[in-house]
Amino acid sequence: MKNVTSILLILFLLLLAGQANASYWFKVTEISPITMMPNSEANFTVSVRGLGSQGEYVELRFLNKSQGIDTSCDKLIKYVFPTGTTKYNCTVKSADISPGNYSFVVDVAAKGAPSGKKTAYVNVVAPGNGEVIESRLNQNASENQSQSIQGSEEAKVNLTNQTTATNHATPGPEARGTPALGVMPAVFALLLIMWRMRR
Repeated sequence: MKNVTSILLILFLLLLAGQANASYWFKVTEISPITMMPNSEANFTVSVRGLGSQGEYVELRFLNKSQGIDTSCDKLIKYVFPTGTTKYNCTVKSADISPGNYSFVVDVAAKGAPSGKKTAYVNVVAPGNGEVIESRLNQNASENQSQSIQGSEEAKVNLTNQTTATNHATPGPEARGTPALGVMPAVFALLLIMWRMRR
Protein backbone atom coordinates (compact mmCIF):
# COMPACT_ATOMS: atom_id res chain seq x y z
CA MET A 1 0.00 0.00 0.00
CA LYS A 2 2.88 2.35 0.80
CA ASN A 3 4.47 1.64 -2.58
CA VAL A 4 1.25 2.51 -4.40
CA THR A 5 0.91 5.74 -2.42
CA SER A 6 4.52 6.69 -3.17
CA ILE A 7 4.04 6.07 -6.90
CA LEU A 8 0.87 8.17 -6.99
CA LEU A 9 2.63 10.97 -5.12
CA ILE A 10 5.54 10.95 -7.58
CA LEU A 11 3.17 11.04 -10.56
CA PHE A 12 1.29 13.94 -9.02
CA LEU A 13 4.51 15.90 -8.46
CA LEU A 14 5.62 15.22 -12.05
CA LEU A 15 2.26 16.48 -13.30
CA LEU A 16 2.61 19.68 -11.29
CA ALA A 17 6.15 20.14 -12.60
CA GLY A 18 4.95 19.72 -16.17
CA GLN A 19 2.26 22.35 -15.68
CA ALA A 20 4.77 24.70 -14.10
CA ASN A 21 7.08 24.33 -17.10
CA ALA A 22 4.24 24.99 -19.56
CA SER A 23 4.83 28.27 -21.37
CA TYR A 24 2.52 30.54 -23.34
CA TRP A 25 4.34 32.62 -25.91
CA PHE A 26 2.87 34.02 -29.13
CA LYS A 27 4.36 36.49 -31.55
CA VAL A 28 3.20 38.42 -34.62
CA THR A 29 5.68 37.19 -37.22
CA GLU A 30 4.37 38.70 -40.47
CA ILE A 31 2.03 41.42 -41.72
CA SER A 32 1.34 41.55 -45.43
CA PRO A 33 2.32 44.80 -47.25
CA ILE A 34 -0.38 47.47 -47.40
CA THR A 35 -0.65 50.01 -50.25
CA MET A 36 -3.80 52.07 -50.66
CA MET A 37 -5.27 55.41 -51.68
CA PRO A 38 -7.01 57.99 -49.47
CA ASN A 39 -10.67 57.20 -48.68
CA SER A 40 -10.27 53.52 -49.51
CA GLU A 41 -9.99 50.07 -47.96
CA ALA A 42 -7.30 47.39 -48.26
CA ASN A 43 -7.11 43.81 -47.03
CA PHE A 44 -4.11 42.42 -45.21
CA THR A 45 -3.21 39.34 -43.19
CA VAL A 46 -1.55 39.01 -39.80
CA SER A 47 0.39 35.82 -39.02
CA VAL A 48 0.73 34.79 -35.38
CA ARG A 49 3.08 31.95 -34.41
CA GLY A 50 3.07 29.93 -31.21
CA LEU A 51 6.56 29.77 -29.74
CA GLY A 52 5.72 28.19 -26.37
CA SER A 53 4.77 24.71 -25.28
CA GLN A 54 1.02 25.35 -24.99
CA GLY A 55 -1.67 26.55 -27.38
CA GLU A 56 -4.24 29.17 -26.47
CA TYR A 57 -6.86 31.54 -27.88
CA VAL A 58 -5.03 34.66 -29.00
CA GLU A 59 -6.63 38.06 -29.50
CA LEU A 60 -5.20 40.72 -31.80
CA ARG A 61 -4.89 44.24 -30.47
CA PHE A 62 -4.19 47.27 -32.68
CA LEU A 63 -2.25 50.03 -30.98
CA ASN A 64 -0.67 53.36 -31.85
CA LYS A 65 -2.66 53.81 -35.04
CA SER A 66 -1.78 56.84 -37.14
CA GLN A 67 -4.50 59.45 -37.42
CA GLY A 68 -6.85 58.65 -40.29
CA ILE A 69 -6.14 54.90 -40.19
CA ASP A 70 -8.63 52.39 -38.82
CA THR A 71 -8.44 48.58 -38.70
CA SER A 72 -10.84 45.67 -38.28
CA CYS A 73 -10.72 41.87 -38.59
CA ASP A 74 -13.22 39.13 -39.40
CA LYS A 75 -12.18 37.33 -36.20
CA LEU A 76 -10.04 39.02 -33.58
CA ILE A 77 -9.69 35.84 -31.50
CA LYS A 78 -8.37 32.56 -32.90
CA TYR A 79 -6.71 29.48 -31.44
CA VAL A 80 -2.97 29.29 -32.04
CA PHE A 81 -1.28 25.91 -31.66
CA PRO A 82 2.21 25.57 -30.17
CA THR A 83 4.82 25.85 -32.94
CA GLY A 84 1.94 26.57 -35.32
CA THR A 85 1.03 29.67 -37.33
CA THR A 86 -2.47 31.15 -37.54
CA LYS A 87 -3.49 33.83 -40.04
CA TYR A 88 -6.00 36.60 -39.32
CA ASN A 89 -7.81 38.29 -42.22
CA CYS A 90 -8.10 42.00 -41.57
CA THR A 91 -9.03 45.27 -43.29
CA VAL A 92 -7.55 48.75 -43.02
CA LYS A 93 -9.50 51.90 -43.87
CA SER A 94 -7.99 55.26 -44.68
CA ALA A 95 -9.73 58.60 -44.30
CA ASP A 96 -9.14 61.68 -46.43
CA ILE A 97 -5.44 61.82 -45.58
CA SER A 98 -2.40 63.00 -47.49
CA PRO A 99 -0.22 60.49 -49.35
CA GLY A 100 2.61 59.22 -47.20
CA ASN A 101 3.71 56.49 -44.84
CA TYR A 102 1.51 55.56 -41.89
CA SER A 103 1.75 52.82 -39.30
CA PHE A 104 0.08 50.92 -36.50
CA VAL A 105 1.15 48.25 -34.03
CA VAL A 106 -0.34 44.75 -33.88
CA ASP A 107 0.03 43.02 -30.51
CA VAL A 108 -1.24 39.71 -29.11
CA ALA A 109 -3.20 39.07 -25.92
CA ALA A 110 -3.42 35.57 -24.41
CA LYS A 111 -3.45 33.96 -20.96
CA GLY A 112 -0.03 34.18 -19.37
CA ALA A 113 1.64 35.28 -22.62
CA PRO A 114 4.03 38.20 -22.95
CA SER A 115 3.79 40.85 -25.64
CA GLY A 116 4.64 39.76 -29.16
CA LYS A 117 3.93 42.92 -31.14
CA LYS A 118 5.00 43.99 -34.59
CA THR A 119 4.65 47.29 -36.46
CA ALA A 120 2.66 47.43 -39.70
CA TYR A 121 3.31 50.11 -42.31
CA VAL A 122 0.69 51.60 -44.63
CA ASN A 123 1.78 53.26 -47.86
CA VAL A 124 -0.89 55.77 -48.90
CA VAL A 125 -0.42 56.90 -52.51
CA ALA A 126 -2.06 59.60 -54.60
CA PRO A 127 -5.01 58.56 -56.80
CA GLY A 128 -2.91 58.76 -59.97
CA ASN A 129 -0.22 56.51 -58.52
CA GLY A 130 -2.89 54.18 -57.27
CA GLU A 131 -4.28 53.80 -60.77
CA VAL A 132 -0.79 53.02 -62.07
CA ILE A 133 -0.32 50.40 -59.35
CA GLU A 134 -3.73 48.90 -60.08
CA SER A 135 -3.02 48.75 -63.82
CA ARG A 136 0.29 47.04 -63.14
CA LEU A 137 -1.42 44.51 -60.90
CA ASN A 138 -4.05 43.85 -63.57
CA GLN A 139 -1.33 43.51 -66.21
CA ASN A 140 0.56 41.00 -64.07
CA ALA A 141 -2.64 39.08 -63.45
CA SER A 142 -3.37 38.99 -67.20
CA GLU A 143 0.17 37.80 -67.95
CA ASN A 144 -0.08 35.07 -65.32
CA GLN A 145 -3.45 34.00 -66.70
CA SER A 146 -2.13 33.87 -70.29
CA GLN A 147 0.90 31.88 -69.17
CA SER A 148 -1.39 29.50 -67.32
CA ILE A 149 -3.60 29.08 -70.42
CA GLN A 150 -0.54 28.56 -72.61
CA GLY A 151 0.81 25.96 -70.22
CA SER A 152 -2.55 24.19 -70.20
CA GLU A 153 -2.65 24.12 -74.00
CA GLU A 154 0.89 22.71 -74.15
CA ALA A 155 -0.05 20.08 -71.61
CA LYS A 156 -3.10 19.13 -73.70
CA VAL A 157 -0.95 18.84 -76.84
CA ASN A 158 1.57 16.64 -75.01
CA LEU A 159 -1.23 14.49 -73.64
CA THR A 160 -2.73 14.11 -77.13
CA ASN A 161 0.65 13.12 -78.58
CA GLN A 162 1.19 10.58 -75.81
CA THR A 163 -2.29 9.13 -76.35
CA THR A 164 -1.70 8.85 -80.12
CA ALA A 165 1.66 7.17 -79.58
CA THR A 166 0.11 4.76 -77.10
CA ASN A 167 -2.68 3.86 -79.52
CA HIS A 168 -0.14 3.13 -82.26
CA ALA A 169 2.02 1.08 -79.93
CA THR A 170 -0.77 -1.01 -78.37
CA PRO A 171 -1.71 -3.98 -80.59
CA GLY A 172 -5.40 -4.49 -81.35
CA PRO A 173 -7.29 -7.74 -80.93
CA GLU A 174 -6.37 -8.91 -84.45
CA ALA A 175 -2.67 -8.36 -83.76
CA ARG A 176 -2.56 -10.59 -80.72
CA GLY A 177 -1.21 -14.10 -81.24
CA THR A 178 -3.43 -17.16 -80.86
CA PRO A 179 -2.63 -19.77 -78.20
CA ALA A 180 -0.07 -22.38 -79.22
CA LEU A 181 -1.34 -25.72 -80.50
CA GLY A 182 0.48 -27.60 -77.76
CA VAL A 183 -1.61 -26.09 -74.96
CA MET A 184 -4.63 -28.39 -75.42
CA PRO A 185 -2.65 -31.68 -75.29
CA ALA A 186 -0.83 -30.49 -72.19
CA VAL A 187 -4.11 -29.71 -70.43
CA PHE A 188 -5.55 -33.06 -71.46
CA ALA A 189 -2.46 -34.88 -70.14
CA LEU A 190 -2.70 -33.03 -66.83
CA LEU A 191 -6.35 -34.03 -66.42
CA LEU A 192 -5.49 -37.63 -67.23
CA ILE A 193 -2.74 -37.72 -64.58
CA MET A 194 -5.09 -36.30 -61.96
CA TRP A 195 -7.74 -38.87 -62.85
CA ARG A 196 -5.26 -41.72 -62.43
CA MET A 197 -4.04 -40.37 -59.11
CA ARG A 198 -7.59 -40.35 -57.77
CA ARG A 199 -7.99 -44.04 -58.74
